[in-house]
Amino acid sequence: MCTLSWTPAPDGYWVFFNRDERITRAPGAPPIVRVSAGVRILNPVDGDFGGTWIGVNDHGVGAALLNRYEDAPGDTPRGPISRGLLLANVLDARSAPALLRRLTTVNLGAYQPFTIAVFAPGRPVALVDWTGAALTQSMHVEPGLVRTSSGRDQREAERIRADVFRALEADGGGPRTRSRLGVPRGGIEPSQLRACHCSHHPERGPFSVCMHREEAATQSLTEIHVTRKTRTIRYRPGPPCVTDRVITRRIAAAGSLPTR
Repeated sequence: MCTLSWTPAPDGYWVFFNRDERITRAPGAPPIVRVSAGVRILNPVDGDFGGTWIGVNDHGVGAALLNRYEDAPGDTPRGPISRGLLLANVLDARSAPALLRRLTTVNLGAYQPFTIAVFAPGRPVALVDWTGAALTQSMHVEPGLVRTSSGRDQREAERIRADVFRALEADGGGPRTRSRLGVPRGGIEPSQLRACHCSHHPERGPFSVCMHREEAATQSLTEIHVTRKTRTIRYRPGPPCVTDRVITRRIAAAGSLPTR
Protein backbone atom coordinates (compact mmCIF):
# COMPACT_ATOMS: atom_id res chain seq x y z
CA MET A 1 0.00 0.00 0.00
CA CYS A 2 2.38 2.68 -1.26
CA THR A 3 2.98 4.94 -4.24
CA LEU A 4 6.39 5.86 -5.63
CA SER A 5 7.21 8.46 -8.28
CA TRP A 6 10.41 9.95 -9.69
CA THR A 7 11.72 12.59 -12.03
CA PRO A 8 15.32 13.31 -13.07
CA ALA A 9 16.92 16.72 -12.64
CA PRO A 10 19.87 18.26 -14.50
CA ASP A 11 22.25 17.42 -11.63
CA GLY A 12 20.34 14.72 -9.74
CA TYR A 13 16.78 13.56 -9.20
CA TRP A 14 13.58 13.82 -7.13
CA VAL A 15 11.69 10.93 -5.51
CA PHE A 16 8.25 11.05 -3.84
CA PHE A 17 6.90 8.22 -1.72
CA ASN A 18 3.53 7.81 0.02
CA ARG A 19 3.76 5.22 2.76
CA ASP A 20 0.38 3.52 3.27
CA GLU A 21 -0.01 1.37 6.38
CA ARG A 22 -2.57 -0.03 8.76
CA ILE A 23 -3.53 2.52 11.40
CA THR A 24 -2.69 -0.02 14.11
CA ARG A 25 1.02 0.12 13.23
CA ALA A 26 3.36 2.34 15.19
CA PRO A 27 4.00 5.65 13.41
CA GLY A 28 7.27 6.09 11.58
CA ALA A 29 9.97 8.34 13.02
CA PRO A 30 11.37 11.34 11.11
CA PRO A 31 14.60 10.97 9.15
CA ILE A 32 17.84 10.41 11.00
CA VAL A 33 21.45 10.74 9.90
CA ARG A 34 23.51 7.62 10.52
CA VAL A 35 26.87 6.27 9.39
CA SER A 36 27.49 2.75 8.09
CA ALA A 37 30.79 1.54 6.61
CA GLY A 38 31.92 5.16 6.41
CA VAL A 39 28.86 6.22 4.40
CA ARG A 40 26.41 8.83 5.72
CA ILE A 41 22.79 7.80 5.28
CA LEU A 42 19.49 9.65 5.64
CA ASN A 43 16.33 7.64 6.28
CA PRO A 44 13.08 7.70 8.29
CA VAL A 45 12.65 4.83 10.74
CA ASP A 46 9.90 2.21 10.96
CA GLY A 47 8.21 2.40 14.36
CA ASP A 48 7.66 -1.34 14.69
CA PHE A 49 10.89 -2.98 13.54
CA GLY A 50 13.49 -0.22 13.24
CA GLY A 51 14.11 -0.58 9.51
CA THR A 52 13.10 1.87 6.80
CA TRP A 53 11.09 2.11 3.60
CA ILE A 54 13.17 4.81 1.89
CA GLY A 55 16.57 6.46 2.17
CA VAL A 56 19.51 8.10 0.44
CA ASN A 57 23.24 8.23 1.13
CA ASP A 58 26.00 10.77 0.63
CA HIS A 59 27.01 9.12 -2.65
CA GLY A 60 23.60 10.05 -4.09
CA VAL A 61 22.30 6.48 -4.07
CA GLY A 62 18.66 6.27 -3.01
CA ALA A 63 16.30 3.34 -2.61
CA ALA A 64 12.64 2.73 -1.75
CA LEU A 65 10.75 -0.41 -0.76
CA LEU A 66 7.21 -1.48 -1.68
CA ASN A 67 5.45 -4.69 -0.63
CA ARG A 68 4.28 -7.08 -3.34
CA TYR A 69 0.89 -8.10 -1.98
CA GLU A 70 -0.01 -9.91 -5.18
CA ASP A 71 2.84 -12.39 -4.57
CA ALA A 72 2.45 -12.72 -0.81
CA PRO A 73 1.71 -16.27 0.35
CA GLY A 74 -1.43 -17.07 2.26
CA ASP A 75 0.76 -18.12 5.17
CA THR A 76 3.69 -15.84 5.91
CA PRO A 77 7.17 -17.36 6.19
CA ARG A 78 8.03 -18.65 9.61
CA GLY A 79 9.68 -15.83 11.50
CA PRO A 80 10.04 -13.50 8.48
CA ILE A 81 12.63 -10.74 8.73
CA SER A 82 11.33 -7.23 8.25
CA ARG A 83 11.87 -6.07 4.69
CA GLY A 84 12.65 -2.61 6.04
CA LEU A 85 15.72 -4.01 7.80
CA LEU A 86 16.96 -5.37 4.49
CA LEU A 87 16.68 -1.95 2.87
CA ALA A 88 18.38 -0.25 5.82
CA ASN A 89 21.29 -2.69 5.58
CA VAL A 90 22.04 -2.03 1.90
CA LEU A 91 21.78 1.78 1.95
CA ASP A 92 25.51 2.12 2.53
CA ALA A 93 26.25 0.97 -1.04
CA ARG A 94 28.43 3.55 -2.81
CA SER A 95 26.81 3.10 -6.24
CA ALA A 96 23.56 1.79 -7.70
CA PRO A 97 25.29 -1.27 -9.25
CA ALA A 98 26.88 -2.05 -5.88
CA LEU A 99 23.48 -1.94 -4.16
CA LEU A 100 21.98 -4.20 -6.82
CA ARG A 101 24.83 -6.69 -6.41
CA ARG A 102 24.30 -6.71 -2.65
CA LEU A 103 20.68 -7.73 -3.11
CA THR A 104 21.72 -10.73 -5.22
CA THR A 105 23.92 -12.04 -2.40
CA VAL A 106 21.24 -11.95 0.32
CA ASN A 107 19.32 -15.07 1.30
CA LEU A 108 15.86 -13.76 0.48
CA GLY A 109 13.97 -16.84 1.60
CA ALA A 110 13.19 -15.24 4.97
CA TYR A 111 11.66 -12.13 3.38
CA GLN A 112 8.15 -11.69 2.07
CA PRO A 113 7.84 -10.43 -1.55
CA PHE A 114 8.95 -6.89 -2.29
CA THR A 115 10.04 -4.39 -4.92
CA ILE A 116 13.08 -2.21 -4.30
CA ALA A 117 13.63 0.79 -6.57
CA VAL A 118 17.19 2.12 -6.77
CA PHE A 119 18.05 5.69 -7.80
CA ALA A 120 21.26 7.48 -8.76
CA PRO A 121 22.04 10.69 -10.69
CA GLY A 122 22.12 10.29 -14.45
CA ARG A 123 20.67 6.78 -14.39
CA PRO A 124 17.25 5.26 -15.05
CA VAL A 125 15.50 3.72 -12.06
CA ALA A 126 16.57 0.14 -11.37
CA LEU A 127 13.80 -2.14 -10.09
CA VAL A 128 14.42 -5.35 -8.15
CA ASP A 129 11.42 -7.64 -7.71
CA TRP A 130 11.41 -10.52 -5.23
CA THR A 131 8.32 -12.70 -5.75
CA GLY A 132 9.12 -15.12 -2.95
CA ALA A 133 10.46 -17.56 -5.53
CA ALA A 134 12.48 -15.51 -8.02
CA LEU A 135 14.55 -12.32 -8.11
CA THR A 136 14.37 -10.21 -11.27
CA GLN A 137 15.75 -6.84 -12.32
CA SER A 138 14.42 -4.26 -14.78
CA MET A 139 14.83 -0.59 -15.66
CA HIS A 140 12.28 2.23 -15.52
CA VAL A 141 12.99 5.29 -17.68
CA GLU A 142 9.88 7.47 -17.85
CA PRO A 143 9.41 10.18 -15.18
CA GLY A 144 6.24 10.04 -13.11
CA LEU A 145 4.78 6.95 -11.49
CA VAL A 146 7.34 4.20 -10.87
CA ARG A 147 5.34 1.68 -8.85
CA THR A 148 2.28 1.48 -6.62
CA SER A 149 0.97 -1.27 -4.37
CA SER A 150 -2.33 -2.09 -2.72
CA GLY A 151 -3.50 -4.68 -0.25
CA ARG A 152 -7.08 -4.18 -1.44
CA ASP A 153 -6.97 -4.67 -5.24
CA GLN A 154 -3.57 -4.38 -6.92
CA ARG A 155 -4.81 -4.17 -10.51
CA GLU A 156 -7.44 -1.54 -9.76
CA ALA A 157 -4.95 0.56 -7.76
CA GLU A 158 -2.45 0.39 -10.61
CA ARG A 159 -5.07 1.38 -13.17
CA ILE A 160 -6.52 4.33 -11.26
CA ARG A 161 -3.23 5.74 -9.98
CA ALA A 162 -1.54 5.34 -13.36
CA ASP A 163 -4.34 7.43 -14.89
CA VAL A 164 -3.68 10.19 -12.35
CA PHE A 165 0.03 10.35 -13.17
CA ARG A 166 -0.64 10.02 -16.90
CA ALA A 167 -2.65 13.23 -16.70
CA LEU A 168 0.51 14.98 -15.42
CA GLU A 169 2.36 13.91 -18.55
CA ALA A 170 -0.36 15.43 -20.70
CA ASP A 171 -0.02 18.72 -18.78
CA GLY A 172 3.76 18.65 -18.67
CA GLY A 173 4.47 21.11 -21.45
CA GLY A 174 7.02 20.90 -24.21
CA PRO A 175 8.79 17.91 -25.73
CA ARG A 176 11.24 15.90 -23.67
CA THR A 177 14.87 15.39 -24.49
CA ARG A 178 16.91 12.40 -23.48
CA SER A 179 20.35 12.30 -21.92
CA ARG A 180 23.15 10.04 -23.10
CA LEU A 181 21.80 7.34 -20.76
CA GLY A 182 18.28 7.65 -22.15
CA VAL A 183 16.84 9.41 -19.12
CA PRO A 184 14.08 11.86 -20.09
CA ARG A 185 14.57 15.42 -18.90
CA GLY A 186 11.65 17.73 -18.28
CA GLY A 187 7.98 17.14 -18.83
CA ILE A 188 6.94 16.74 -15.17
CA GLU A 189 7.86 19.21 -12.45
CA PRO A 190 8.56 18.11 -8.85
CA SER A 191 5.75 20.41 -7.67
CA GLN A 192 3.32 18.46 -9.85
CA LEU A 193 4.40 15.15 -8.38
CA ARG A 194 4.14 16.55 -4.86
CA ALA A 195 0.59 17.74 -5.53
CA CYS A 196 -0.29 14.36 -7.01
CA HIS A 197 0.89 12.56 -3.86
CA CYS A 198 -1.44 14.76 -1.79
CA SER A 199 -4.41 14.24 -4.11
CA HIS A 200 -7.64 12.24 -3.97
CA HIS A 201 -8.33 11.83 -7.69
CA PRO A 202 -10.72 10.53 -8.84
CA GLU A 203 -12.14 10.43 -5.29
CA ARG A 204 -10.96 10.07 -1.71
CA GLY A 205 -10.77 6.38 -0.88
CA PRO A 206 -8.82 3.13 -1.15
CA PHE A 207 -7.44 3.84 -4.64
CA SER A 208 -6.58 7.54 -4.42
CA VAL A 209 -2.86 8.30 -4.30
CA CYS A 210 -3.35 9.80 -0.84
CA MET A 211 -5.12 6.66 0.34
CA HIS A 212 -7.88 6.36 2.95
CA ARG A 213 -9.53 3.16 4.16
CA GLU A 214 -11.19 2.34 7.43
CA GLU A 215 -8.27 0.20 8.62
CA ALA A 216 -5.40 1.84 6.70
CA ALA A 217 -4.30 5.17 5.25
CA THR A 218 -1.36 7.10 3.88
CA GLN A 219 0.82 7.68 6.94
CA SER A 220 3.53 9.92 5.49
CA LEU A 221 4.98 11.53 2.38
CA THR A 222 8.75 11.41 1.95
CA GLU A 223 10.64 13.41 -0.68
CA ILE A 224 14.25 12.83 -1.70
CA HIS A 225 16.08 15.55 -3.60
CA VAL A 226 19.61 14.81 -4.78
CA THR A 227 21.79 17.53 -6.29
CA ARG A 228 25.49 17.65 -7.10
CA LYS A 229 26.30 19.02 -3.63
CA THR A 230 23.53 17.87 -1.29
CA ARG A 231 21.12 15.05 -0.49
CA THR A 232 17.88 16.16 1.17
CA ILE A 233 14.89 14.36 2.67
CA ARG A 234 11.68 16.23 3.37
CA TYR A 235 9.34 14.20 5.55
CA ARG A 236 5.68 14.99 6.08
CA PRO A 237 4.27 12.91 8.97
CA GLY A 238 0.62 12.00 8.66
CA PRO A 239 -1.70 12.03 5.64
CA PRO A 240 -0.23 14.61 3.23
CA CYS A 241 -3.69 15.91 2.33
CA VAL A 242 -3.99 17.44 5.82
CA THR A 243 -0.45 17.60 7.23
CA ASP A 244 1.41 20.87 6.70
CA ARG A 245 4.36 20.00 8.94
CA VAL A 246 7.56 19.21 7.01
CA ILE A 247 10.74 17.90 8.66
CA THR A 248 13.86 18.51 6.57
CA ARG A 249 17.20 16.73 6.94
CA ARG A 250 20.20 17.30 4.66
CA ILE A 251 23.69 15.91 4.21
CA ALA A 252 26.50 16.95 1.92
CA ALA A 253 27.65 14.87 -0.99
CA ALA A 254 30.52 12.51 -0.26
CA GLY A 255 33.77 14.44 -0.31
CA SER A 256 32.04 17.76 0.38
CA LEU A 257 32.04 19.81 3.55
CA PRO A 258 29.29 18.76 6.01
CA THR A 259 25.92 20.49 5.57
CA ARG A 260 24.05 21.60 8.66
